[in-house]
Amino acid sequence: MRTVVAWQDLIPAPPTDSNMTNAVWAVCFRPDGTQVLIAVADRVFIYDAASGEMIKQIRGHRETVYCIAYQKDGQKFATGGADNSVVIWSHTGEGLLKYTHNDKIQCLAFNPVLQNLASCSAIDFGLWQADQQNVNKQKTPAKCCSCDWSPDGQILAIGLINGQILIKDKTGVELLVINKSQQAVWTVAFCPQKFETADNLLVAGSWDSKLSIYQITGGKQYKQVGNDKDLGFDPCSISFFPTGEYMTIGGSDKKQTLWNKDGVLLGTISEQKDWIWATAVNPVSKAVFCGTNSGNISSHNIEFLTVHGLYQDRYAYRELMTDVIIQHLVTETRVKIRCRDYIKKIAIYKDRLAVQLPEKIIIYSVSGEDPYDMKYKAYKKINKKIDCNLLFVVSQHLVLVFEKKIQLLSFSGVLEREWVMDSNIRYVKTVSGPPKREGLLVGLKNGSVLKVFVDNGFPIPIVKQTTPIKVVDISADRQKIAVIDDFNSMFVYDIKSQQLLFQETNVQSVAWNLEMEDMIAYTSKDTLFIKIREMPPSTQRLPGFVVGFKGAKIFCLQGNSMNTIDVPQSQTFYRFLEKKDFAMAYKIACIGVTEQDWRALGIEALLAKNFPLARRSFVRIRDLKFIDLCDLTDQMNQMRNLNEQWLVGEILAYQGKYKEAASHFVKSNLIEKAINLYTTLKMFKEANELIKKQGNKGDPVILMKQAEYLRDSGQWKEAAELFTQAQRYREAIEIYGKRNVLDSVMEVCKNLDKAKNKAEIELCAKYFRQAGHHTFAKQSYLMLGDIKGLMGLHVELHKWDEAFMLAKQNPDLESQIFLPYADWLSANDRFDEAQEAYKKAGRPDLSLRIVEFLTHNAVIEKRFQDAAQYYWMLAAESLQLIKELNAKGGPSKQDKKFIANFDEYMKLAEIYQAYQLIHKFIEESYQAVIQGPVFNEAIFNSARFLVNNLAKRQPLGIQRVYIYYALSYLGFKFEAFKTARFGYERLQQLKIPSAWQDDIDLATLKVRAKPFSDKEGFAVICNRCMNTNALINQSGDICTSCGHPFIRNYIGFDTLPLVEFVPRQDIPLKKVIEFLKMDPPEELSAMAMNQANKAGAAKKGGRGLDGWQDTKNNNDEQIMSFAQGAGGNDDLENDLFTQRMLEWLETQVNPDQYRPVEVDERILKSMRYEEIFIVDYSTLCPQWPKKFYKNMVPDVAVTVCEKCCKFFLQDEYEFAYMEKGCCPFCKHVEKDKGVKNVYGSLADMNHR
Repeated sequence: MRTVVAWQDLIPAPPTDSNMTNAVWAVCFRPDGTQVLIAVADRVFIYDAASGEMIKQIRGHRETVYCIAYQKDGQKFATGGADNSVVIWSHTGEGLLKYTHNDKIQCLAFNPVLQNLASCSAIDFGLWQADQQNVNKQKTPAKCCSCDWSPDGQILAIGLINGQILIKDKTGVELLVINKSQQAVWTVAFCPQKFETADNLLVAGSWDSKLSIYQITGGKQYKQVGNDKDLGFDPCSISFFPTGEYMTIGGSDKKQTLWNKDGVLLGTISEQKDWIWATAVNPVSKAVFCGTNSGNISSHNIEFLTVHGLYQDRYAYRELMTDVIIQHLVTETRVKIRCRDYIKKIAIYKDRLAVQLPEKIIIYSVSGEDPYDMKYKAYKKINKKIDCNLLFVVSQHLVLVFEKKIQLLSFSGVLEREWVMDSNIRYVKTVSGPPKREGLLVGLKNGSVLKVFVDNGFPIPIVKQTTPIKVVDISADRQKIAVIDDFNSMFVYDIKSQQLLFQETNVQSVAWNLEMEDMIAYTSKDTLFIKIREMPPSTQRLPGFVVGFKGAKIFCLQGNSMNTIDVPQSQTFYRFLEKKDFAMAYKIACIGVTEQDWRALGIEALLAKNFPLARRSFVRIRDLKFIDLCDLTDQMNQMRNLNEQWLVGEILAYQGKYKEAASHFVKSNLIEKAINLYTTLKMFKEANELIKKQGNKGDPVILMKQAEYLRDSGQWKEAAELFTQAQRYREAIEIYGKRNVLDSVMEVCKNLDKAKNKAEIELCAKYFRQAGHHTFAKQSYLMLGDIKGLMGLHVELHKWDEAFMLAKQNPDLESQIFLPYADWLSANDRFDEAQEAYKKAGRPDLSLRIVEFLTHNAVIEKRFQDAAQYYWMLAAESLQLIKELNAKGGPSKQDKKFIANFDEYMKLAEIYQAYQLIHKFIEESYQAVIQGPVFNEAIFNSARFLVNNLAKRQPLGIQRVYIYYALSYLGFKFEAFKTARFGYERLQQLKIPSAWQDDIDLATLKVRAKPFSDKEGFAVICNRCMNTNALINQSGDICTSCGHPFIRNYIGFDTLPLVEFVPRQDIPLKKVIEFLKMDPPEELSAMAMNQANKAGAAKKGGRGLDGWQDTKNNNDEQIMSFAQGAGGNDDLENDLFTQRMLEWLETQVNPDQYRPVEVDERILKSMRYEEIFIVDYSTLCPQWPKKFYKNMVPDVAVTVCEKCCKFFLQDEYEFAYMEKGCCPFCKHVEKDKGVKNVYGSLADMNHR
């Protein structure tokens, strides 16, 4: 940094009042920087900021003026003084208005955005606005000393004499208070710019000699940046530069100093003889102004010097006086090092960087292995204050340059060597070398150029001139040196011979190319010159100074910025190429030329048979064709059969000059090469003409290449015709087939010979088949005689009639039909037929999968009746898949799986059969449509059945809420209050629809008021053990006493009077049937007649067959009583089955030990044929065991479906069959309807 006094003046004390002094209390620049205003005594002096000439002085106060502030737009300024008044002036110095406070005015500040004026006195502050007559004033806790607005005009900071800083918003509302110190905050200033943050930066100086910096966020909170800076003096005024990077401070130390925004001292601008009360920075220039207590005013211009260092392609320079920027000039990458102190000098060398600060020198280092590494880290530190002219760094030392001497310091700060010169040192440059053996190039004022090695105490003279040295540079191989003197004359010497090679005038800077010995660059009058050897220099316009030259990159310093410029070397390159100096041309090309230049070098070297250089040239641009040509030409040259005319033609062709190449081949009598060239270029017309000129016919090879070219270029019709002419039928068929031109494919196919062109005919059939053209494909297969392929065609195109007809003629092909046929039926929703087809194809698993799919869809779509049917079908399919049930080791693992599946599917079929009634009752409002107890009782029974069977099972689509609601609702209706209460309690544990909630809550309360019992008429009596069961049994649908499963009517789901029995194992099934068909013995017939008579008596109120007696009392109430008298007991004992059943019960301890009643031959013969039912699944699985049931109440007419073997009440079954035309459970249609009455339940047994 360097400062120059622009002008200065002394303002005398006013002669009118001896009490006033000439102290300068305030200074302020006009926003355009043309004028500076100075407050002295009771007057304001206006000076020209550039020349220092006083323009005028104005007086508007009766006492001393303490403060001045200019409006942002430059149209007004304000002054405040000890007379308690504030005066608003125009920019010409005319008074506009005046307002007062209750005490002396201490400071003023215009809002930079709203143009409002903040005025602060010793006891209050106010905000003046141009559109308001009154100025609102607010009290302050202490005397105001300073104030300033934030750059966005939203925050006002006021420094108080008690050490506080008040933060106000734009309307004067207090936001926060900063307690800075115990002494007066005499000056505050906001940074005019925001750097990478939205926060405002406030700098405050207090009279405890401290400087504080704060970040204020939105006016609501603040954070101090770093610690307080100890100034060593009391600050009186702070003023920022317009860029916000620097600020000036004046105070009691009588100095005007320069600081950066982070509070780092950068230097002294000026020294005065008294306190500096006011300082200001010109808004448009780098001029700073100050005024002292003794009336002295001065303006200084600041020049920020460039501090930088350069070594080859690394450039380091100072930024903002405290930061170092290192720039890699080739990669354009940059890094920043924040030193947080004033940087005096910078030096850079290879992997070292030295930065001199006021009190120390820091050496940084990077990895020496990576030439592009920019991660500098602190390596060494020398804590010494050193004043030198120049600073350099090498691998292990620092080099300090003074007027006439050079000192070598180790990184520990020890002086190791010193060189004293004969004259003043004018220029020094580091020269690379091994570690601890680096060199320095030194130019002296007496014209000597020396080389100094750090390990040698004696300088080595290189050249001697008579004029002072200004710039020196040495070539890459240390063979030549360039010197510029003070008269801007450049001399280039050969170091060894001391011969002057050439000289130029008006040269400002020079640099040798670091990669080429003979190439030098220099600048003169904004022009760059590049010279090689004795060649004339090439020129181009380049403002600035060349300071480095590496390869094709020029490093140019223009002002304070370093620029990297790519300089093409084509002009110089072609000069050497014309001279056939291939080696030099190659060196220049390596520095930087275009791809075209490299190709030109390779071609010229190839023609000159310099094959290694030619190959290296083409490798540089990765031209594989020319590389191959170089290798081929080299081999031909070694074999001594290289035709130079052929080489010229090949080079022309490789360059794209095809006509010239062909003409050259023809002239050189290389006709075949010309034809090949035309053919390769798809110029078939020219190739044929050339062949005809030679007296030959057309070449079929050329015809083929032409066809291929037409095909690749999209002219497929012409290409197909040419392929056909050339008898390349396959290519023609592919062209037509890919474009689905089937008629043309058929035309080609008709002309094919089966023996010679079998593959082509098969290709035709393939395209016909892909297009779905059955007729053409059929003809192709018939031409080939491929019956198997024809069958595949029928199947693929779904021509099933023709497929089955072909299968009749060829039975061995039947296996190919059924599986795809079944797939097709399934895809067309013909599932029943698909099932049969899958079975014929030997894929029962796929048949099962279809039914599973249908079942799932039925459940999802809430077709629960269909779901029940499909589950029955799954059960039947599982039963059919069982292979061996009675094997010695038991069923196989697979058969066990099918048995389990049968049980599961059958149970689900029964569940969905019952649930479909519940679903209709809830969803379709059947309770409103069908009135009557029969349907409601069926719903009630199905709900009980589901509760008994579901347990923890949760089938898809089953809503337990619906089940328990139906159970509760109808249970209450049928006075089965215990069951209803059970249902309502379960509903409380489930998620109930909101629309039902109130009704269910009310019904729950109602049912609690009813008896905790069910109506007697709904009691479930087990026909095996004669015990009464509760309506709900969650352990299963079985008797709780004996474990006998209840047999349900699968329409109304009421319990049927059936008891299961099994014949003794030693009685064959055939004999069992015969015994059952026999008429009972006479004594049993007589007993039966007796039982019938007693049954009639029972109807009239007497005792029934089972011992129960029906009587009526006086209140006309029916009473049932059990009488163990002589008659009824004897009848029961005479019923052999009943006796056996009672005996069997005595052997059973608990329900878990349930077994069907086992009967012998005598009991079988005693049974009536019409009372017996057999569950027989032998049509599905011949080995499946049969189950036998006896109707214990013959008056109840029961029937069973011959397909699903489900039981029904006969009347309900007949009604359902007439309504639906099939079994209501499995949808089976009987041939002769086959409805069995109570007396003929086994009538058609032999038909099964």
